[in-house]
Amino acid sequence: MKRRYPSHLRLHTEDSPKDTLSVNRARTYTGLEQDEIREVLRTYSDATGWAISSRNPISETGNALPSPHVMTGLRGQRWRLVESVVQDGILDSTDLMELPSVSMERAQQLLTALERLVDRLESAEETVRRQEAELATAVGLSSNRDRNRETADRLESILDSAARSIGACAAAIFLLDEETTSLKMRSCVGLPKSRLTLPARPLKGSLADLEALLGNAVLLSNIELMPEWPSPEDFGSAIVAPIGTQSMPHGTVWFWSEGSRSYSATQVEVVNLAAGRIMSEIEQTLLGEELQSSREMRKQMDTASLTQASMLPDSQKLHKDYDIDGWTYQCGSLGGGFHQWDITPNKMMSLLVGNSTQLGPEGALVATSIQSITRVQWNQQSNLTHAMRAINDLHWSMQDADWTASLGLVQINPDTGYGSICTAGKIQAFIVSPRGFRPIGSQVCEVGAQPDTEFILSRFVVQPGEILVTYTSDLVNERSFAPPSQKMRGRRSLPYSSLDQNSLLQIVRDMIDQRASDISGYLARTLPTFDRDAVDGRDRSLILIKNTRK
Repeated sequence: MKRRYPSHLRLHTEDSPKDTLSVNRARTYTGLEQDEIREVLRTYSDATGWAISSRNPISETGNALPSPHVMTGLRGQRWRLVESVVQDGILDSTDLMELPSVSMERAQQLLTALERLVDRLESAEETVRRQEAELATAVGLSSNRDRNRETADRLESILDSAARSIGACAAAIFLLDEETTSLKMRSCVGLPKSRLTLPARPLKGSLADLEALLGNAVLLSNIELMPEWPSPEDFGSAIVAPIGTQSMPHGTVWFWSEGSRSYSATQVEVVNLAAGRIMSEIEQTLLGEELQSSREMRKQMDTASLTQASMLPDSQKLHKDYDIDGWTYQCGSLGGGFHQWDITPNKMMSLLVGNSTQLGPEGALVATSIQSITRVQWNQQSNLTHAMRAINDLHWSMQDADWTASLGLVQINPDTGYGSICTAGKIQAFIVSPRGFRPIGSQVCEVGAQPDTEFILSRFVVQPGEILVTYTSDLVNERSFAPPSQKMRGRRSLPYSSLDQNSLLQIVRDMIDQRASDISGYLARTLPTFDRDAVDGRDRSLILIKNTRK
């Protein structure tokens, strides 16, 4: 059956005829709070016998009355006590009966206390007004009161302008909660600001709001005759427009008029435009908050990035017979790559290289944890397998996230060149000499992947003129190892189409007579040329240590 609507209810669609814009405006409710306060002051005068007047009330003759007792009241008013009996110098029995029953001092104290209470009420309503405007933008409360107040002012300006254009006397914005089960007033004009403190009204049963959220403006020409279409406020007529789209509704905006009336298509269009401006204001405020939050987050990320970079080793020489250098490349401001070297208390050159499985800030937490634990183990002169077990046990116990990582620990006796290495995960290590290169280390699962992992210690020796290079496997595109062909002799003539394992080792071999910093620098400068087609970022680290003895 076709749905029918009563004559006093009309849905406006694009096919509705257009009429001229009405500019008649009914009475407003802007001064309701003032009326309530005037009632309080009137009751005060009846109880004390003292009248209250503003500081410089203008009499009918245009002369300002004196103001011996002045104080600041609500919205900048200035109140003073005024005797209700005319002081003409002659008192009769009637005047004696009308004299104030409370002394001027006590009346002044009561008025001061009353005024403080009114000021607190005004401050509370202003706070509610700011917070409701901030909540209207669907973001958390901000500490910037000026911004919140500006948002509230702009929303009220939109409502006031549209209300004047269509001849309405009050308007309000109602926004849906996160569960889309209720509507909360977030801004209003022509209504007491205390309305903003009222609880949200349920969406269920609010037929006008439900109909408007479907995308149509709802015209309520006579609210009294349609109790099944309830209005949040007691007025004669209203028009309701949706805020947002049918697929992404945010709420409704109501415009009320004092008496029953009809609305033209032009007036409906004005209301729809106002709803669009409200939505734009909400989105603009939200975008501004997100932009500010993004800038603050970027500053924090930059600070954290500098802190993480400060944990990497400097270029200070560890030993007169060894040249060491390396780098860590993060795919973002923060990352899971790390490398470290130092002379431990047992006079051993100790190296650390690796990266976490996670990227970004999560990876940085894992990397920082490993670096910190390793430093503690170095200071305690622990052997490599003991240090690996300490890292593995702690990271295995962290069950809330992925704390796995690939890492390699190396110790070298600078006097003999003998050393040991313990690796876990995707770590590669080679000894490069003019005659070729040989792999060292062993392959086990990543640290933190399982408990009671058996870490294998491998031993090696770095002869004079040889280079130990260790790096994370993500540095190269291929993991296979094969002896270089006879054609791959000159570094400038090598056809490096991609940085695989053989290419990297051949570069180190070709530059073996140069400083470690030159070799690592060349690899760092060359690396981006092989990453131009990479889709996902990777954190990578590398260390080279060269025995410079003759």
